[in-house]
Amino acid sequence: MSGNTHIKLAIQQYLAEHFPNATTEEWQHEASESINFRVFDGDKTHVLRVMNECLENLKVDAVKPMLENYKVAQVMRDIGDFPIIVTDSGCIFGSP
Repeated sequence: MSGNTHIKLAIQQYLAEHFPNATTEEWQHEASESINFRVFDGDKTHVLRVMNECLENLKVDAVKPMLENYKVAQVMRDIGDFPIIVTDSGCIFGSP
């Protein structure tokens, strides 16, 4: 398994912990500059893009702490269906 696959699994595990009744699917962005997920939680759909730049030098065991530090799940809940993008600086709002 490649490092990228392990990173994706770490992100999926984080999402599963914070959205336990939701369905998560990975999707491809046209620019291929991020790892992307849609989280279907009841009548809400959350969009998450984690930019490759913030994952380049990150070890797998540091993915969850980074997402927790940026409060990604809380931001996703607060913002609703507006796309959330994780960068080196934290969460920003953007387009899918």
